[in-house]
Amino acid sequence: MSLEFLRRTPLFAITLIAGLLSCAPACADGVLVFGGTGRLGAATVNQLIAAGEKVTVFARPTSDRGRLAGLDVSFVVGDMLNADDVAAAFTTVMPRIVIDASALYNGSHEPAVRNIVAGAQAVKVEQIIHHGSVGAGDNMALFPEIDFSALEATLRDKGRAEDVLINSGLTYTIIRNGLLDNDDSKSTGRARLTQDPAALGRITRLDLAAVTMECFAAARCANKIFHALDDNLAVNLPSEPRAGP
Repeated sequence: MSLEFLRRTPLFAITLIAGLLSCAPACADGVLVFGGTGRLGAATVNQLIAAGEKVTVFARPTSDRGRLAGLDVSFVVGDMLNADDVAAAFTTVMPRIVIDASALYNGSHEPAVRNIVAGAQAVKVEQIIHHGSVGAGDNMALFPEIDFSALEATLRDKGRAEDVLINSGLTYTIIRNGLLDNDDSKSTGRARLTQDPAALGRITRLDLAAVTMECFAAARCANKIFHALDDNLAVNLPSEPRAGP
């Protein structure tokens, strides 16, 4: 900091800035979850709480928090597409790990992930776990038997979002799902992660949250892309509509 800057800056602001500079990443604590009020996000938050983690959920002002009722969870309010909102969440929470379980539409995955990456870089998070989709970006080419025409724009957007994360310099884990079971109370306990980019299967949200925890702060998952599936659940393609997170 320059001497002129210090002369012009109020003492409390200087103290705050100095604290932030000295704190990151030493003061990083807990988990910041995007999409935590949704179906997959809430299941993941439950797993995190059960593991004894300190959890903060980033949510829109209008988000229904009913799935998180009774849980020891903090909230920060904002819009994922607003860079200032996301940046403020990171400097407020100073998370150690970030989980993105958000469900976005209309080409908004890439800008949302750009905002998350910028916030994570500022406070030097240890890991970002990003939930994506089988078929994202160039992955579509590995499934010639599936007509992706209705989903192509969304999957291209998701592929660009993954590229932003991969090129960020941050430690990332991408977990793609293909078909999500619509019964949110269902769990087989037999889901798995694979690095086979041509793998496609069904998985329940409870089991997807469980395999997410297998990669939580796990060095073996660093900078890798996984496909999540349960070999015991039937896959009906190509006519079946895809369930959202």
